[in-house]
Amino acid sequence: MKASLTTLAAALFMTFTASAANVIDIDTPALDNTVQKVYSVYCPFCYKYEKAVTPNLIKNLPSGTEFQGVCLENKGELGTESCEVLAAADTISHEKYQAAKLAMYAAVHDKKLKNVKGAGAVKGELAAIGLAAAGMSQADFDKALSSKAAQEKLAYDRTIALTIAKVKGIPAIVIGGNKLVDTSTVSSLPDLDQTIKNNL
Repeated sequence: MKASLTTLAAALFMTFTASAANVIDIDTPALDNTVQKVYSVYCPFCYKYEKAVTPNLIKNLPSGTEFQGVCLENKGELGTESCEVLAAADTISHEKYQAAKLAMYAAVHDKKLKNVKGAGAVKGELAAIGLAAAGMSQADFDKALSSKAAQEKLAYDRTIALTIAKVKGIPAIVIGGNKLVDTSTVSSLPDLDQTIKNNL
């Protein structure tokens, strides 16, 4: 997967002839006109995707296609609280969701804070970083987290994230709810765009 990520990132600066990557049928519910990315803020390759691949992917989605992030709470010592923060923030605004997500990625991978990973992880520390970046108070978080939208999002992610992650790891790109892109066969960003268009 690391090699394929490097290839995809390099494609930002190069021109390739678009072809189609392989997709794998998986046992998850179908979703019309939807592309999903399964990720965890503890996943270093997910962070690379977030910066080098995802913006281009979203920009080039066919008209009428919805993009969804699916948070895997089973990875990392504080994975559950990271997903709770993201689900809550997203009920308020996408900007708050993005701010919280990038701050938690940075805390784990750039700053390598000892209180958010490994044996030194302290419950609530990663959530606090995400909430601060999103400009959310604890009261804001509690209210948003208890909302129907946040609880439904968390429940949905829990039903599919681990199932998808077990097939090829994360980050995982899923088209139409049940077609997993085999990232080892993606040679460029245009290749990924074409694969998505072919399978929606």
